[in-house]
Amino acid sequence: MSNVIEKVWNSVLGSGLTLSLILSIMLTAMLTGCGENDKPADVASGPSEAGQAMLLANEPANAMSVREVFESQQQEGKVVVVGRIGGSRNPWVDGLSAFTFTDLSLTACSEIEGDKCKTPWDFCCDPDLKSNTLLVQMVSPDGELLEGDARQLLGVTELDTVVVEAELSRDDAGLVTLSARKLFIR
Repeated sequence: MSNVIEKVWNSVLGSGLTLSLILSIMLTAMLTGCGENDKPADVASGPSEAGQAMLLANEPANAMSVREVFESQQQEGKVVVVGRIGGSRNPWVDGLSAFTFTDLSLTACSEIEGDKCKTPWDFCCDPDLKSNTLLVQMVSPDGELLEGDARQLLGVTELDTVVVEAELSRDDAGLVTLSARKLFIR
């Protein structure tokens, strides 16, 4: 994990931005409400050749929901989980093939009549977001986290419903990560 943090900070610091400007950008991002003035980044769609090998032609049976993963208190092991990509204004992890996804029971802002939120995948109107969101990281056959954008790798976007075959891990704080080698797009 420290290599990932180091990579992100080296990228930010190498961009020529000053620390005060970086902090100002972060503070502005945190204070922006419910996706106001946010637009999704333009990213070339996939799937890439490597991503095609990760995509399943048929949906795996007996998928757990995100909520069921939390309720199970399973600490580790193989799982099949279904969810929707989202849970924040930017559900993608820059430079890595990872994203957050949410329980299907959550209502996207675009599904609320009259809501004009520009980032409906952030599910900002749902009070149970924290207990219904997981991190999915795409890994190689040997378990290494893949670099690059998940959208380009897999051809997915915000609010896509996906089913992952993954290795679950839960840390001491209860945070759950799914290390997925295979994915099905509904």
